[in-house]
Amino acid sequence: MPLEDLPDSSLIIDRRRAEFTDPDCEARFIAHTLPERNGQLKISLLCAAVFYVVFGATDIATLGPTATAFALVALRVLVALVALGGIYAIRRRPDSIALSNSASSALLVVALAVFMVVCWYQPETLPWNVMSQALILMAVYVNFPNRIHYTVAIGAGSSAVFGAMLAFQGNLRADDLLTLVLLLILANTLGYIAARRFHLGLREQFCSAILLQQMADRDPLTGCHNRRILQKGLLDAELARTRRYGTGLSVILCDIDHFKRINDTHGHAAGDRVLADFAGLLRAMTRETVDRVVRYGGEEFLVVLPQTELAGALALAERIRAAFAASATRIGDGVTASATASFGIACVPAQHPHLPASAEALVGAADAQLYAVKHNGRNGVRGIVLSGVPELVRVAT
Repeated sequence: MPLEDLPDSSLIIDRRRAEFTDPDCEARFIAHTLPERNGQLKISLLCAAVFYVVFGATDIATLGPTATAFALVALRVLVALVALGGIYAIRRRPDSIALSNSASSALLVVALAVFMVVCWYQPETLPWNVMSQALILMAVYVNFPNRIHYTVAIGAGSSAVFGAMLAFQGNLRADDLLTLVLLLILANTLGYIAARRFHLGLREQFCSAILLQQMADRDPLTGCHNRRILQKGLLDAELARTRRYGTGLSVILCDIDHFKRINDTHGHAAGDRVLADFAGLLRAMTRETVDRVVRYGGEEFLVVLPQTELAGALALAERIRAAFAASATRIGDGVTASATASFGIACVPAQHPHLPASAEALVGAADAQLYAVKHNGRNGVRGIVLSGVPELVRVAT
């Protein structure tokens, strides 16, 4: 299902988790933004690899050329290898959301674990270590794209370990330790607020883009797609899918009978209500995430039915015809308007060796069937299977 076809109900954001409440919508959002997200992540991983190794010079400067110093440098190299491994994995599988999250989480967990080891062996550099922890927390929340609850778990977890380690070493007075704990809480709180605002901003921007696309592609009166979606290649894509997978494809071209008479008798506002009711019936009786209902022009609608043979399309059209004929549209106090509709169907059957030359040919075949129904008295259904020599399979009225 294209992004612009996402229902409005799925575009609700859980503002606490800063994610869409609909898992499918969240997955589509991440997939949509994944290239940009991976680009940012690769830059962050590369920076982590470089700076973690470069800061190994401070271990040697503090501890001297000792075995402990060189062991700490080796651990820093390990962090760099994890970061470079993450970059390599993302390049190999750029479409994997889980891999992107795993690369970010793995690097942060390993980097923070190594940082704790460095701090343990260099207690005399406590002020620098505290500043470094603050910088790392900023990177955790802002610079490494990840799910926000993963980010909070890593940031808060590392802060707890860092505070516990300093308390165990006993290099801080009680008041200094309390200040440190409050600063770590503040850093995580501010980091969470910044990360949440960033995540919400991206999703709100995504929602706005989807809604604008829907406004461009949908008819405001009926809520159906307009012909712009056909110009964007909807039917061409469905024909290509039919050719690739060998599935059936049917289209129904339907038209409200004597619609001008409704406008002339009751006014254009009443005609609009009849159109809206007919469109609502079409949308209610078709598959929401599979079929497409297009306002083809005026009182004409085109229904695209992927994976549907002629028998199924005929049965659906007959149900819609009967339901519309039996209904009435309320157009005023105690005043109703009734109408009927005619339906023309064209079908490309499954495993068909000869597809229509174009989407226009498929719609043209359905239009010919609709014209035949109109010629025979309207309020009917007529269908055809397209083949080398078109064969009329069934006519229903």
